[in-house]
Amino acid sequence: MVFVDVQSFISLSERLPLAEVVARLNRFYKIAADAVFELDGTFEKAVGDQAMAFFGVGFRHEDRAQRAISAALWVVKTLEDIMDDNESLQVGGGVRNGEAFIDNVPESEVQDFTAIGDIANTAARLQSLSELGEVVIMEETYRWLREKFPDDSQRSVEVKGKPERVAIRTLNVWAAD
Repeated sequence: MVFVDVQSFISLSERLPLAEVVARLNRFYKIAADAVFELDGTFEKAVGDQAMAFFGVGFRHEDRAQRAISAALWVVKTLEDIMDDNESLQVGGGVRNGEAFIDNVPESEVQDFTAIGDIANTAARLQSLSELGEVVIMEETYRWLREKFPDDSQRSVEVKGKPERVAIRTLNVWAAD
């Protein structure tokens, strides 16, 4: 599960004309969707200033965890690369791998194809821990990245809704070069 969120969006939306905010969000959503689709993921939704995606549904690639991480890094780095002023969108991401319930909910006339479960909740919480240019992942996800990010240190953090602290790694997009 991948979450990427625009940081300081409220203050940005207060400073820019609405049409400019929407144009920048549309560019963000396009970059996110392109990254996810290129890596055979599902772009689940764009909600406000956040993009959500998952991997492993439809295409069961063995490397779906790496694809999720790569998509998050791609989006964050692409937006970092095109920053042209203080009004550019600045993003951070969170990735959690595991199982989720994925289907249309609720069972009524209005439905939403979505992922539900600890994986989605935790990925959203990890994203909220990220800072500009970062993707936060669970320690167990790090095993797929040790060679690419050998110097990233582990830390333990409190995550809302979790009874115990969780071990995470914070990946900086510039270390991926």
